[in-house]
Amino acid sequence: MITADLLRQIMPKAGARADLFAPHLEAARLKWVGDKPAHVAQWLAQIAHESGQLVYVREIADGSAYEGRHDLGNTEPGDGTRFRGRGLIQVTGRYNVTAYSQAAGVDFVTHPELMELPAYAADSAGWFWHVHDQIGR
Repeated sequence: MITADLLRQIMPKAGARADLFAPHLEAARLKWVGDKPAHVAQWLAQIAHESGQLVYVREIADGSAYEGRHDLGNTEPGDGTRFRGRGLIQVTGRYNVTAYSQAAGVDFVTHPELMELPAYAADSAGWFWHVHDQIGR
């Protein structure tokens, strides 16, 4: 079970953000990641790295480097910035945001900033991990 205390042990810079994210990460773990301790540890380690220990839910860079990246589905002007990494694992690009929108039933394509909310930041991290088979199941 993911608790705030566990998150603070793993991510000492998380501080009070551990309290905010713990229930959402636990829900995402149950939905997308599973119960195997090694899988959960790998997922949380990736989250710690990508989010700066729960500090960032939006990529620091402005996303302009992703402009025109067809491999990310960024085919329309402004897509690079609009679909820069968001969530605790920094889901990036029109393609990934569209796929997560379909999985979550929320229109993140029109409102990508919603992926910065704690519940979606955590859920999108679980979804990305699951869909991209980060643990080689």
